[in-house]
Amino acid sequence: RVDARGRVELTDDEKDVKSVSPNGSFEMSSKGWLSLFGQRYLVRAGADGTVTRRFSVGGIERPIDADARAWIADTIQHLVRSGFGAEARVARILASQGPDGVLAEISRLDGDFIQARYFALLFKQSRLDRAAAERALRQAGREIGSDFEKARVLRAFVEEFLIDETLAPVFVDATSTIGSDFEHARVLQALMERQPTPVATQIVLASAPSIGSDFEKARVLRELAQRKDIGAEAVLGIVRATATVGSDFEQSRVLLEVITSQLIDASVRQALLDTTG
Repeated sequence: RVDARGRVELTDDEKDVKSVSPNGSFEMSSKGWLSLFGQRYLVRAGADGTVTRRFSVGGIERPIDADARAWIADTIQHLVRSGFGAEARVARILASQGPDGVLAEISRLDGDFIQARYFALLFKQSRLDRAAAERALRQAGREIGSDFEKARVLRAFVEEFLIDETLAPVFVDATSTIGSDFEHARVLQALMERQPTPVATQIVLASAPSIGSDFEKARVLRELAQRKDIGAEAVLGIVRATATVGSDFEQSRVLLEVITSQLIDASVRQALLDTTG
């Protein structure tokens, strides 16, 4: 159990508490099978910032000796791997090791939730170059098992980085690893909302056909069809992608949106006739 109040800063080796903001505190305790009280470590700061430390076992205060320090260090490192102090920790790793250090640490973290949290902080705190951005996308697609958390990472990515033509295939590959049709569609919708660019349009046209749900696929294609000035090639791409929708109802909704919202040239007209046929 951990109870932190105020700002808590860990030591550089992440084995103890370095400081606590005035009137703040950090307390962690662990109960064993045979102990009612277990071990407890309390770090408290007074109004002037002066820090006091207390360690107890079974409710009895003990000196902070080598064994106590070992338990404190192991417990804090477990907390760190579980996400405690993530924002400050990502900043420290970035300052000392750069983006590669953060990506390496993400591979060692426990659980999809905290991995996604670290990815989002990396995207927010660092302007990744193209190579690092590509590594981050590939790693997220490969290592995060939860469709929800993976989609959260990809949405965070499009919030911070403009995807160019070189990154587009990598982003498509990452979206293809999302098993949930709903989450897949959410990522493409976030991309369209944040980046109304020709590259984003091509990503949507490349990725949407792999969505299994006719409803979700049609929803993405309809939203793209509503956008102005996407160009005749993109409109043609929407019509062709609609052929991968199995439901006649959903297919007709996409085609009607194209007819309502877009200028129809000869090539699009023929594609519409072919698809409705």
